Amino acid sequence: MSRSSRGQKKKRDTSPMPATGAGLMRYYDEDLPGVKIGPWYVVAFCLILIVAVLVGNIVY
Repeated sequence: MSRSSRGQKKKRDTSPMPATGAGLMRYYDEDLPGVKIGPWYVVAFCLILIVAVLVGNIVY
């Protein structure tokens, strides 16, 4: 059976695709003044604070 006897294929939509970041906000584009600390320091500080609170509850 030939392709033409099976019928026409559906025509594809040729509308353009949206841009990759369409509608998405971009963070960290601006370099604002302030304290710059890494995430590992924040995690370490939180762990130290948790341990200090637990020790304080046990001792007192």
